Amino acid sequence: MEGYKKVLLEEVEEFRKAGHKFLKGEINKGDFKKISGGMGSYAQRDGKTFMIRLRTPSGLLSLPHLTFILSYARKYKLERIHLTTRQAIQLHDLEIDDVCDIMKDAIAHDLFTRGGGGNYPRNVALSPMAGVERGEAFDVTPYALLVGDYFLKNATGYHLPRKVKVAFSSGQKDTAGAGINDLGFMADLEKGIPVFRMWIAGGMGQGAALGIPYEKAIDPRDVLYYVEALIRLFVNEGDYENRSKARIRFIPKRMGDKEFLQCYEKYVEEVKDSCKLEEIAPVLADNVKWEEEKHSHILFPQRQKGTYTLLLHPLCGQLGVDEASKIYDFLKEENKEEIRLGLSEDMYIRNLSLERAKELWEIMKDKMMDTKIGQSVSCIGTPTCQIGVQQSQQLCKNIIHQIEEGKKEEGRLPSLSISGCPNSCARHQVSSLGFAGKMKKVEGTMMNVFDMYAGGKVQGSKSKMGQCYGTLPADKIPEFIQRLLEELEKEEMSFETFLEEKEEKFLNLTKEYRV
Repeated sequence: MEGYKKVLLEEVEEFRKAGHKFLKGEINKGDFKKISGGMGSYAQRDGKTFMIRLRTPSGLLSLPHLTFILSYARKYKLERIHLTTRQAIQLHDLEIDDVCDIMKDAIAHDLFTRGGGGNYPRNVALSPMAGVERGEAFDVTPYALLVGDYFLKNATGYHLPRKVKVAFSSGQKDTAGAGINDLGFMADLEKGIPVFRMWIAGGMGQGAALGIPYEKAIDPRDVLYYVEALIRLFVNEGDYENRSKARIRFIPKRMGDKEFLQCYEKYVEEVKDSCKLEEIAPVLADNVKWEEEKHSHILFPQRQKGTYTLLLHPLCGQLGVDEASKIYDFLKEENKEEIRLGLSEDMYIRNLSLERAKELWEIMKDKMMDTKIGQSVSCIGTPTCQIGVQQSQQLCKNIIHQIEEGKKEEGRLPSLSISGCPNSCARHQVSSLGFAGKMKKVEGTMMNVFDMYAGGKVQGSKSKMGQCYGTLPADKIPEFIQRLLEELEKEEMSFETFLEEKEEKFLNLTKEYRV
């Protein structure tokens, strides 16, 4: 590992030089992005400041790492840190030298940015309740960490057509999105034996696709063989010429699903014959039955008797430095309590007693969202993101302000997924109700608008894409959501039920706003 760190440190200094060339205009945005992405950093829209993405491994945020992140947030006078939809942490509005200094110090603390962007495997997604979730077959955490470590150690040698996303879900709820990733694993039991169900070649954005179910149950000890097989297939069959069709999901579209799976099988056999990779034997979960005293959509009883997980969701995933400090101060004396980052810009504080959970909520409640609509997901969007089109975070805030001003919404509205462009960073394509920003010419004038998607869901083989219900002006969406809520209250239905049973009413409402 020390040799690997040395290589990374050398890369940081080369990146620093490239950053200064970019600032001097000697490297254009496109060429700099090719360099910076693999380092886990991007230039922001102003072309002067930068962001850095710290790869908290599969969302496991240790207190030493939280302390490290907070120290830099304070040093550079940042007011907040951004919790991402891939269980990482981003710091924004930094100078290039600040970014490089953080990278180097992070390496010394075993916290890495390498492969955080660009054509590299991303942070391995993991169910945030893995290891404590009621009914899970076994804890998938060790497998997510194993794959993440494998990717990290190989990152400097990868030459892939595009990024790769892998996910591990604890069970049928598919809380890590196994059914919509390039490679997804879901824990299950087959005749009492731990296995993984698997999906291949899913993904959001352009050419979005649900993962193809893999018929065979996977021995958990063989996980790395299946991961390496997909990497080899991607290297040999991926499109290096056309970036818009370079993701893994385009390979089966070209080959056909059956032929793609047959091709993949050959790579699996090749890897098994030629490699000896690390294996981890699964340990069956001990699901103890106990009667919880409390349960809500922010407080979850664990499978371990008497313990709970508290969900903390800051508005738009922007966690204030002061609030993060309060979390650290609360947890620092307790060895068993821990933080897992979720995939919806949130935090799961685990292994709490009911009393401790109540105490922490009292400390945090004024800055955390406790309704579904309040827990909506928004990418960073403009004016920060270099490729963003619309102000996704501002729209999210405007909607929540419109809905929650003066009264508490009772949970009929779902959490929204708002992407500032078609790239689906907020996963709008598979959300109950989602929006994707763009510009549209209306009566000769360019207008800020969002395409609206509804009816999507993520649940393994039951996952489905949402349908696009038209384009709405950005400034009218909060009013539209308010009107939608009034309809839901009138019908006494959740949005999901309303869409299924009263779709015509939903369509009629959208017609009043579409452009």
